[in-house]
Amino acid sequence: MKKFYAFILFAVIGISAFAETDDNYYWFFNKVEASPTGKGVIYASDGSVTPESESDYVASLDVKFNAHSSYGSIYAWAKPAAGYQLAGWFTSATDETTMAEKVADGEEASIAVTTEVTTDNDTQEYYPFEPDATYYAIFAKVKVNAAAGLEDVAELSISKVANDTGDKITLTATPYDAESVQFDYWSDSKGNKITENPYTLTVSGVETYTAHFKGDGILTIDFGEGKYLPFSNECSTILNPDVVGYRIEEQPQTFFDDDYNEIAFDETENAWGYWTNVYDDEGNLESSTFTKYEGEIPTFDTSYKLSQFGYTYNAGDAVILYSKGLQSFALTPEEEPSPWEGSLLQPTCEGAVNIADLPTKDDDGNAITYYTFNGQDFVKATTGTVAKDQCYLMLTAEQYPQPDKILVANSDLVVGIEAVPAKPAAPQFVGIYTIDGKQVKAPVKGINIVNGKKVWVK
Repeated sequence: MKKFYAFILFAVIGISAFAETDDNYYWFFNKVEASPTGKGVIYASDGSVTPESESDYVASLDVKFNAHSSYGSIYAWAKPAAGYQLAGWFTSATDETTMAEKVADGEEASIAVTTEVTTDNDTQEYYPFEPDATYYAIFAKVKVNAAAGLEDVAELSISKVANDTGDKITLTATPYDAESVQFDYWSDSKGNKITENPYTLTVSGVETYTAHFKGDGILTIDFGEGKYLPFSNECSTILNPDVVGYRIEEQPQTFFDDDYNEIAFDETENAWGYWTNVYDDEGNLESSTFTKYEGEIPTFDTSYKLSQFGYTYNAGDAVILYSKGLQSFALTPEEEPSPWEGSLLQPTCEGAVNIADLPTKDDDGNAITYYTFNGQDFVKATTGTVAKDQCYLMLTAEQYPQPDKILVANSDLVVGIEAVPAKPAAPQFVGIYTIDGKQVKAPVKGINIVNGKKVWVK
């Protein structure tokens, strides 16, 4: 079965490159153009700087990377003219889909400018890969997309990308794995369903046709008017943007100093501080130095932290999902489920679990408290059965308080998962996290959450 992946368009590969233009040398010299002319305008830069006014939008714009850098990303914005919409960002302005490679979808996009390397007799040679390429925002009346969560299960094409009123066009959806995924129907903005595939029509106005699929490689869940669902299945699942996923994470009692050193209590030294390791060329440990932390040691929040995500999760991951209506997911079977490490939620992907049959103490003799989902919150439980492909919560008395209830949300707003403490929680020290909720020792490229604030790192 073909595996499905979700991609984010950022520059991830970088080797030296330069282009010559205007009698100057640039590491990259790119153009971004609106196509067809008059159907919309664009704005672009080599940094994530949003346009400040309508006058910033133009039909064509140069993007020059002057810094000595081995990679770059064009940050681009598109604004369709009245009566048109953005079909996407392409490497060609041609009307034929077979000639135009789509590189991004949304009206705000980050387009990677990369390089490639060839090796001959152990000598690396660097060749620029389109350092002076042009990227096109194509505007049209009709475009196609896939249902949320199913963007990577099939190839979608439209016979004329830059279509206009009166054009006769054909829409085609071709699943990558016809054995596990089958085309179901097209839907338009009025809710009409079209089962023809390919589907030929004459363009009469602005419209988006969405391709829907069914089969063994597709999971569809009905969230009704809006509900939380504890969930874990045997397949990796690509979450769609309309579904919010949550985990309850263990929060280690660590924090970071101003140099991003991870400060923790070390029993060997009987002090707070951090270890610095030195390795030889073969990766063997040569020496370790412990540095004591001299600043004020913070108190730690013992309530349960919310970790929200919207990416692929592994088979066996225990999560809480929230959405409304019918939602679809692309599945990738895995031989062995691998639950998310650090999550306090326990999966039941191998079969139903009877709470009364679970151990009451851990290997160190610490009491364990279990919680089951009652449709709204997690409540203490000593009996009851948790169905297959759902999850329960397990807390060990040594590390955590034992509240009677773990809140998932209130009726007005998705607020995440938090404990109901018996006494006020201590002040929270956030630390450094990636945008999908993973704690890291130092900021990484992209968006970081540092002490509760979003920080962009190039």
